[in-house]
Amino acid sequence: MRSRRLVPVALAAAGLAAIVIGVYQGLIHVAPGYEGTIMSGWDGDLNHEERLLVRLGLVAVGGTVTALRWRRLAVVPVVAGGVVAFYALRAIVHYALDPGLYAEVETYGGHSTRFVLGAEPFLLVAGAVLLAAAGVRAWTARPSGFADTDSAPSSAT
Repeated sequence: MRSRRLVPVALAAAGLAAIVIGVYQGLIHVAPGYEGTIMSGWDGDLNHEERLLVRLGLVAVGGTVTALRWRRLAVVPVVAGGVVAFYALRAIVHYALDPGLYAEVETYGGHSTRFVLGAEPFLLVAGAVLLAAAGVRAWTARPSGFADTDSAPSSAT
């Protein structure tokens, strides 16, 4: 069936969508019930790392499409998913160590506040998992010239 061959492409497209939505979300937020703001210098434009993540998602979708023809290219979405996951986990570790997530910190005004993770790392990890799943599924998909009724030649003589 040809619809089975679209599953890896749909997984890669969903991964790309999760990454695109994720990079427009906040990495950390002030916890509900606390006052304070996060001064990150972000003015609405994506930084170079976030643009890189979106481009990696596009490359992964292209790699998934071409992996349906050339099976070895299924490694492209898997590697792209690994890079996206590494970026998200690196950012989480960075903010978990300093100033500390879910720990109260003192603001300049003398008030205490608490930072929590935003939606970005969760969406990036979900996108990375979808990209890797697309690569694995593209690897296990049958090549384009192989029909369901075809069978391997028998070696019995």
